[in-house]
Amino acid sequence: MTRRGWLMTLVGTMTAGALVGSGCSNEDAVPALSARPTTAPARPAAPSAKPAVSTTVTSARVAARAAPADPVTAALETEPVLNAGDAADDPAIWVNPDDPSRSTVIGTDKEGGLAVYDLGGKQLQYVADGQMNNVDLRNGFPLAGANVTLVTAGRRDTNTIAIYKVDPASRLLQNVAARDIHPGLESYGSCMYRSKKTGSLYYLVNSKNGEVEQWELFDSGGRVDAKEVRNFDVGSQVEGCVADDELGRLYVSEEDVGIWRYGAEPGDGDERVKIDSTGSTGHLVADVEGVAIAYGHGGDGYLVASSQGDSSYVVYERGGSNAFVRRFQVRAGDRIDGTEDTDGIDVTTADLGATFAGGLFVAQDGHNDGGNQNYKLVPWETIIGAG
Repeated sequence: MTRRGWLMTLVGTMTAGALVGSGCSNEDAVPALSARPTTAPARPAAPSAKPAVSTTVTSARVAARAAPADPVTAALETEPVLNAGDAADDPAIWVNPDDPSRSTVIGTDKEGGLAVYDLGGKQLQYVADGQMNNVDLRNGFPLAGANVTLVTAGRRDTNTIAIYKVDPASRLLQNVAARDIHPGLESYGSCMYRSKKTGSLYYLVNSKNGEVEQWELFDSGGRVDAKEVRNFDVGSQVEGCVADDELGRLYVSEEDVGIWRYGAEPGDGDERVKIDSTGSTGHLVADVEGVAIAYGHGGDGYLVASSQGDSSYVVYERGGSNAFVRRFQVRAGDRIDGTEDTDGIDVTTADLGATFAGGLFVAQDGHNDGGNQNYKLVPWETIIGAG
C-alpha cells in the first residue's frame, strides 16, 4: 500500500473518540472491581531468557533499515521541564472526552515529578512528587462510585507506584494511591493494560535487569491499591513498554536487543515473539526506548518505537506479525528544533481539533535548543503521510 493509502485508511477510521496511543481508550465503563487482598503471591524463580521466535529477516527489511528516515517537523513544543540535565523522559496523552481541544500531555521529570501541559505546550500543573520515570493512563476506572481516568508512574527515588486521577474540569492530577506500593524489583520502566476479557486494569513495571512484574489495580475504600499477579524475565535491560488492550498484546523494548511481543494477560507466561532487532538485521539502533500504539478500527493502526541510537522512530503494523512500515525523524523546522536521543513517546489518533485534527505524536527531546529538555508535538497525519 502507498503512504498516501496508509493515510487515507487511517483518516477514514479515526473519530474523536478514537483510542489513545499508550493504550488509553474512550471505551464504555468496565465493571467495578471489588477489594482484593494486598499480599502478593509467592514469587517463583525468574525464568531464564527464552530463545526468540523471530520473524524472518529479508533483504527488503535490511534495505529499508539502511534507507534514510523520512523527515517531519514538530508543530509545537512544551515548555522545558523544571530540572536541568537528563530530566524529561516519557509522555502520556489524555484525550478530554467533552472537548478534545482541551486535551493534555502529561510528561515525566525524572528529577522531580510530573508536568501537565495543554496542547499549546503551556504547563498547567507541576506535581513535585519525586523522580518519575515512565507515565501511562487509562480511562473508565471505577473508583469511589465514579469512572475516572487513572494515571500511573514509576517513582524511582522511593521505588513505588505513583497513582493519580485526572480531574476532567481542571485537567489536573490528584493523588489517589491507597498506600506506598513497592514492586519486588528496582523500578525503571512502566505501562498499563486493561483486559478486554475481564475489564481488570494492570500496571506493568520493569527493571534494568530485565525483570517484569504485573500488578492488578483495584478500588480500596475510594483509593487505588494493587497486588502482584505475574512476573517474568526478559533477559537484559528494558524500559519502554506498551500494551494493546484490544489485541491483548504487550510490547517490551530490550534496549540493546530489540522489541518483544508477549501476551498481556496475567496468565500468559513468558512466551514471546521478537518483532524487530538492533544491528544489521533489523530497523533499530540501540538503545531501543519508548513504544506506543496508534489505534485504528478492527485491529488497524500502528506500533511506533523510539530508535534512540540514531534519533529516529520506527513504525510497524499494529496487527498480524507487526510488519515493518517505515522510519522517520523529527527534524528542525522554522521555529522549533527537532528531537534527539528520544526516550519516551506517545500517540493518539483522536481528532484533537485545529493543528492536531488528524491525531498527535509526542516525543521527548533529549537536546532541546530552548534550554532544559522538553516534549515535541507533531501532527500524526504528517508522519503517516510524509515522504
